[in-house]
Amino acid sequence: MAILYFELAADGAPGLLGRTLREFGQQVRQVEAHKAETMPLDLDEVHGIVVSGGGSSVGASAAAIEAFVREGCKRDIPVLGIGSGSRLLARALGGEVGAASERGIVSVKLNAVGREEPLFAGQRWTSEQPVWNDECVTKLPEGGRVFGSTPGAKFAAWGLGPWVVGIDWHPEWDAKEIAEAAKASGPVAAPSIAAIERLGRLFAERVSL
Repeated sequence: MAILYFELAADGAPGLLGRTLREFGQQVRQVEAHKAETMPLDLDEVHGIVVSGGGSSVGASAAAIEAFVREGCKRDIPVLGIGSGSRLLARALGGEVGAASERGIVSVKLNAVGREEPLFAGQRWTSEQPVWNDECVTKLPEGGRVFGSTPGAKFAAWGLGPWVVGIDWHPEWDAKEIAEAAKASGPVAAPSIAAIERLGRLFAERVSL
């Protein structure tokens, strides 16, 4: 059994999340969205799906990945969307996405519902997180729940049923990538970058469970 990890762009690589999942014994199969030969034929022997990337969720393979997301939901396979992957999930499941611009290190606030979501166990109710977004979710799929927001996105974290979660920030980025993203919003001290990376590691550990 494997976790399918769809990379919508180069900045959607598994990184810290992938390393942590493998440390916990998970098999992670990377799927580069721009390479047709890496696309799976089906979801047999798959027990998790991650869709990740920065910028836009629209690409040549978006429709195919959306189909995998819908099929995964039908099979009760856990699905996690990160960055543009969150918007792809929302659109695939009946939500709506609009243009936005939010890049750098931003404040993420979990609401009362988000604080009870198991994936966010141990996360601060308000934390600084790295984002690189050219879009935002403007309408959730029917039955969707809001978990958290950023200054530029009121649906920066959301869920649908017990198995679907989407987030706008990037817990898979390591310190180098976080520092690079921080340039878009101003200087960030090394201790703050380290703290963000620790939160990413904690989130990854929760995903592995």
